[in-house]
Amino acid sequence: MSATTASGVSVTIEWDDSVMIIFSFTPSGGSKQYCGFPHVIPAWQSQSGTQTEVSAKVQTISQAAFQISGDPATWVETVKYGSRDGKTITIVYDDTTNVNYTSSTATPYQLQLLYSITG
Repeated sequence: MSATTASGVSVTIEWDDSVMIIFSFTPSGGSKQYCGFPHVIPAWQSQSGTQTEVSAKVQTISQAAFQISGDPATWVETVKYGSRDGKTITIVYDDTTNVNYTSSTATPYQLQLLYSITG
């Protein structure tokens, strides 16, 4: 694995179906690269409660809830920012490791392993 930093690059959003976002960029002195990540927001919630009537006027209610969610919204917004006219971001990716991905419209992409996006 070889981490490579592409600083001050503009990106082009190639595919975004609200499940997967794929974008491209051209690092300084390099060839066009493609990266992407899923941005479905998984969320799980569990809750329970009890209600006890102590008398006609007094009741005890107890509730507990637990929620877990994963939200890649920061990366999505950073990619969108980097795609706007004249805006640039920094991308750290692996230039030796890639994964093949085919969109639902049968467009194939060779995605580089993505470490971070800032901007």
